[in-house]
Amino acid sequence: MLAAEAAANLGRMLGFVTAPLPSAPASASERLALLGVLLTVFLWGANVVALKAVLGVLNAETTNTVRVLIAGSVLVALAVRADGWPRWDARTWLAVVGVGLLGNTLFQAFFLTGINLNPAGVAGLVNGLVPVLVLPLGLLLGQGFTRRQGLGVAVAFAGLLGLLALTRVPGVSVTPTGLLWLLAAGVVWALYTLFNRPLSARLGTLPFVAFSLALGSVPYLLYALPHLHFSGESGTGVPPAVWLGIGFSALGANVVAYLAWAGGARVLGAARISVWQALAPVIALVLSAALLHERLPASVWGLAAVILIGATLANWPESGRVGRPMRKRDTVQGVNEKSPPLR
Repeated sequence: MLAAEAAANLGRMLGFVTAPLPSAPASASERLALLGVLLTVFLWGANVVALKAVLGVLNAETTNTVRVLIAGSVLVALAVRADGWPRWDARTWLAVVGVGLLGNTLFQAFFLTGINLNPAGVAGLVNGLVPVLVLPLGLLLGQGFTRRQGLGVAVAFAGLLGLLALTRVPGVSVTPTGLLWLLAAGVVWALYTLFNRPLSARLGTLPFVAFSLALGSVPYLLYALPHLHFSGESGTGVPPAVWLGIGFSALGANVVAYLAWAGGARVLGAARISVWQALAPVIALVLSAALLHERLPASVWGLAAVILIGATLANWPESGRVGRPMRKRDTVQGVNEKSPPLR
């Protein structure tokens, strides 16, 4: 199962959520793990709002270049320190790079474009859509899903279609083009999720995530080079708060969230924590209204709720599997195994 091996190694090294607590009761260990999971979903939701604010000052290429360099350097350093330099054959390296291209170069390009074109609260729905998109795309790989999961997919897509229809209403700040970019980002990340599962199980989650990020981002970084503007879009300089926002996105939503989610998955089981992912879009909606003063109409909030209800149905753990220890053989049915998003 994803994250188990990496979380155990990191626990010995960092003494973080994944560290064993021999003298503490099991309930204390579980409470600490749950706090880590809740911290993760908060960071995911807040990340979208932070990026929306940063993109008002810096362009997407500059923003993502700094984020990738920070997060990639830290994750690779942690992976090498925990497990040493990977001794993979050429075919494995190519697979890591190929999947990394999906999850980093393509996803980041689509996702940041979608954030630019939509309110942050709407952009945050990508976190809720990914588990929904994984299920139908998994059919291409011969993976099935239950009736309840199928109902969740149908409900979520009904909400998405309603949101697309709402873009034709005058005065609504949600754009069809922006939604399509976000949907494309969700599809790309869902494909990354499906393809990374066997690689993460075989190579270890931390080494795979670290090197797929570092190597899979190279094409994006090459594209971004001519577009870097560290003085801001207006050329008048960049406030320190913007750099803090990028640092929060790189270290908080990627590194800290990764470690906290891995620790929660190890202690509580992937099925038990997966349903909490639906909170991230809610946090994005609330923070975008509170911090960015976005005023979305009630119809947008209602359709967002429909999407999140569908995502919760699709992601709800099967009875009898909640709290089960993680295993590498788990499939898409009943458990969302995706690695913590590097957003």
